[in-house]
Amino acid sequence: MPSRTPPRPTLRHALRDYAALRPRHRLTPDSVRGCPAGDGSPVLVLPGILRSDRQTARFRDGLTMLGYLPLGWELGVDWGPTSRLLEGLTARLSTVARSHGPVRLVGFSMGGLFARFLGHARPSLVRQVITVCSPFRDPIDSAWLPLRPLLGIWPDADIAAMSFMVRQIPPVPWAALYSRQDGVVAWRSCQDPAWPTHCFEVHCRHKFAPAEDEVFRRVATCLAEGQGAPPPGPKLGPEAPDPH
Repeated sequence: MPSRTPPRPTLRHALRDYAALRPRHRLTPDSVRGCPAGDGSPVLVLPGILRSDRQTARFRDGLTMLGYLPLGWELGVDWGPTSRLLEGLTARLSTVARSHGPVRLVGFSMGGLFARFLGHARPSLVRQVITVCSPFRDPIDSAWLPLRPLLGIWPDADIAAMSFMVRQIPPVPWAALYSRQDGVVAWRSCQDPAWPTHCFEVHCRHKFAPAEDEVFRRVATCLAEGQGAPPPGPKLGPEAPDPH
């Protein structure tokens, strides 16, 4: 019986991704031209693993030019799903939502997994979830360097439970961007073939996704369209109480 796990990138694809020196088409102020205008709503932008808000600064500048209220996560480096980061991110979401209303989430790579986690854990605070090159269908084993051997570095987090959660369809409007040029994670794991209207192909290397003109334009379109209502179906369970 064939494996249901999407194939991981090969070493050749990984080296090509890591060796790339620049984006295909760099995000510039001109990238905003022709994009749908924003509505002033808050957009919390989450960086990839081992990256910080510096990774998404230019992307957030573009969202500001469109008329959104983009915000960084303000948690330093993304070290993965530690309890400190999960608790800090939940608190950050709660603070932004109290001040500005339900929040749109845009997450790159691991940041997208966090975004889907929040969509399930705090659906009343989340207006929309957009993931970019985030392997939500198989978050543990879809990367070129699988996370399974490294799970011991996050002993205080229930990785299995989080992995199960992010695989489920969010109870909020959502969209997923994926790239066949991705040399870090399996592109098939970054989209859901059962919901093709919510999944969009872009052309970028994994590490340069936040800096790509095409990625920005697609995210701007998804933000403006809201990507429809969430599909019907039972939620995973009651929303957990907010400790903050």
